[in-house]
Amino acid sequence: MIGKGIARRYATALFKVGVEDGQAEKYAEELKTFNDFLEGDKEIKFYLITPLVERTLQRQVLTTLLEKMNLSEIMRRFILLLFDKKRLAALQDIYEYYNNLLDEYRGICRAEIISAVPLSEEMVERIEERLKEFTGKKEVVLEVKEDPSLIGGIITKIGDIIYDGSIRTQLNILKENLKRGEV
Repeated sequence: MIGKGIARRYATALFKVGVEDGQAEKYAEELKTFNDFLEGDKEIKFYLITPLVERTLQRQVLTTLLEKMNLSEIMRRFILLLFDKKRLAALQDIYEYYNNLLDEYRGICRAEIISAVPLSEEMVERIEERLKEFTGKKEVVLEVKEDPSLIGGIITKIGDIIYDGSIRTQLNILKENLKRGEV
């Protein structure tokens, strides 16, 4: 398995090509198509990445698959490059990072909101507007979840950053402060 840094480099390289030739959206769709195919057929994925099968046979199968999937020439060459460099196993990470780059390019921020109780449509819209202001993005895509163990308040996740305004966390902080005699 390769590191996330290497997956990031491959995704960035493909994204730069996509921006230059105006096909960034198309490449995202094609990456999704091929990634979904591999994730949906674990036997073929294993066949293509295992060292137990001769590389020339694997490459022939992969080339046939790519032709039948009717992918662009750039995408076929990109996937064959991943295969040749033994990076095909990292396709899922490459796909995810490519989508992050595409969101950034489009001015989209993805966030997750976790609340103790269901949020009204009006509250979700207000949170969305506040996140647009906070992030400076023109669009915020929210995923709203419920977790009754929070007791109250909300947790907001934007990328790797977590803003925890839950009552559960505040109570835990108070408990720790009491233990240390800081209250």
